[in-house]
Amino acid sequence: MPESIVRQGPRNAVGTVLVLDPSGAASHGELPATWRELTNRWNVVWCRLPADDSASQLAEYMRGVEGPVDVVASGASSSAAMVLGDRYPDVIRSVLLVDPAAGEAPVDPATAKIADELWMRREADHVNALAEQGVQVRVIAHSFAGDRDRRDPPLPLGHPDVVKVLRAQLVSQSA
Repeated sequence: MPESIVRQGPRNAVGTVLVLDPSGAASHGELPATWRELTNRWNVVWCRLPADDSASQLAEYMRGVEGPVDVVASGASSSAAMVLGDRYPDVIRSVLLVDPAAGEAPVDPATAKIADELWMRREADHVNALAEQGVQVRVIAHSFAGDRDRRDPPLPLGHPDVVKVLRAQLVSQSA
């Protein structure tokens, strides 16, 4: 696949993790190093949304994918992840979000968890509609004030804390 979508994983994967990265094209064109550990069990498909032609490449990919697919998104890409859940409930098992509130307005790291809880309340009808179709929506990580998170929300998808909680979530969903 061209550079806006990067795919890596085993032939006998237990599922697919589709990442909607709102930060654009990476200079190295590979998965973040922190994500490579996931590729021993899951196919990881990393889509850099603002990159040229990423929307059409993502649509083409989704036409041929088989489930289960877990979509991971942060900030500004959270809404797109929910729309994918609407369009492909037959293959998408979950939409796993990181700092979804940060996609709408600036969020302070110290209050990111509260902002995300308010975002989930505002989106409750959509979340419930997806649940009725079998797609679970969860916020799995928030920005925080501290030495390990030195950026404004959203927490980067390549952050080790995101990968750690994501792996635990994927394992629990597969059990």
